[in-house]
Amino acid sequence: MKKNTELKKFPTLRDGYGKASVIDLGSNSVKMVNYLVDSNNSYKPYHQESVRVKLAEGLIDGSIQEKYIENTIETLKLFRNIVDFERIDYETAVATSAVRDANNKEYVINKIRNETGFNFKILSESEEALYSYAGAIRSLNLPNVVFFDLGGGSLEIVFSEHFEIKKVISLPLGSLRLTRQFLSNGIIEKSFSNMKKYIDGVIPNRKSLNIKTNQGLVLVGVGGTIRSIAKYHQEKIHYPLTKLHNYSISLGSIASISREFLAQPTEKLAKIDSISSGRADTIKAGSVVISELMKKLEFSSITISAQGLREGTLSLSLQYPEDYLNHKIDKDHVQELIHLSCQPDILSEYVEDLVHLLFSVNLISDKERILLAQSIAQIDKLSSFRDVDNVLYTLLDDDSTLSHREQLIVAMSLIYSKKKKKAESLIAKFDRILKQSDKKTIKKIASVISVCDIFHKTGISLKAKSETSNSLRMDIYVPKNTFPEILFYQACKRMENSLGIIIKSSIYYKTSEYSPSKPIGII
Repeated sequence: MKKNTELKKFPTLRDGYGKASVIDLGSNSVKMVNYLVDSNNSYKPYHQESVRVKLAEGLIDGSIQEKYIENTIETLKLFRNIVDFERIDYETAVATSAVRDANNKEYVINKIRNETGFNFKILSESEEALYSYAGAIRSLNLPNVVFFDLGGGSLEIVFSEHFEIKKVISLPLGSLRLTRQFLSNGIIEKSFSNMKKYIDGVIPNRKSLNIKTNQGLVLVGVGGTIRSIAKYHQEKIHYPLTKLHNYSISLGSIASISREFLAQPTEKLAKIDSISSGRADTIKAGSVVISELMKKLEFSSITISAQGLREGTLSLSLQYPEDYLNHKIDKDHVQELIHLSCQPDILSEYVEDLVHLLFSVNLISDKERILLAQSIAQIDKLSSFRDVDNVLYTLLDDDSTLSHREQLIVAMSLIYSKKKKKAESLIAKFDRILKQSDKKTIKKIASVISVCDIFHKTGISLKAKSETSNSLRMDIYVPKNTFPEILFYQACKRMENSLGIIIKSSIYYKTSEYSPSKPIGII
């Protein structure tokens, strides 16, 4: 594989941006997600559709029956209408376990293409695992993981250390497949016992995955079953955020929820909002798979990613279009994509220098340095500041590599820099997630944001240095004839109070050239 050094540009851009659509034909449902994609291969979903077509149920004697093919085509005709109406620039469609296992797969794909225009790419077991892993880890930036994607027909597992993929496997443990095999006549003790024994026998142990250490190793899961369980768990504990990405659940909670599901009739589960009728008949088997997987691989908790197969498919197809079309995507492509995607935000040189200076003299911790950089990277959102709640949920809407607590610190810091009282009431609202010490961190970051916001808007040049252990000096060179001096001095005072330091500052205006003969004030 030829080595890339940067993310490729989106193939059909309009003014630097485009729209993309990914269609995913699985064992249980067919899904479509439309994304806004920018020129550096980052994306945000803006429209989603999901329809249950139960292709795996129509897989009889090795072939998908015509009735199920027709139902799928009718749904895809709707998706085609949406794609055409939205004027999508780029589309790609993938099919997984049910189509992959069918003897008449070529007939199915050709019929769909002729009647809807969607040209489905049938993913191999390895491709499905790698694409899903790419989407999830690209959005989490976790180097050491056991990753799984539980679908209707299969369970994909990927083990990686330091972002290097060590093992990729696919197992016949899909929630729909197991439901049909063991639980089609309802939950009875014998069928449940047989299913659990079968699952335990198929799931690998740590030795077979060649896992030699537990240090920093995280279990990451994607798929409809784990998302529904996570939503249900958040409802049970009255979690203050409706956000799944980077949400963690303990083994004890997963096992308890699984037992609760198994004890209830499907009709009752279907009335729960977080589950719904679309997943009520398969979530019992799926919950057992996840619970047994955690036990067998000795994980005490699981982290959920809201991104997976569709996002991985989009990223890989944009970055490596030829290899994608020719089924040549391998683990090297995936590792390179994640490396390119997880580069840190590039800050302005003056901001980088200031943040580094604050860290070097121990005014902020390493974690605070990271959160400060993340906050400053989103400083432009302050320019459209009007309704605090809108700003908060806009910031939290992104599927960040940060934990929920860290995202809240960033959001609260940005809000605190403008609306102190409102930020304090929000901090109290989220006290179940935030720690007592986080308020001090928020005040620190907010005070630096206030200063950097002024620098950002005025386009100054900055020279900053530490004079003593508790004092900083900032020489500011203003390229225009105006600078909000009073506003700047107020911001510096807030920064002094939050960091416990003295700030000395001189402002120099440009005439023909910068000259130290015209300083304006010293704090």
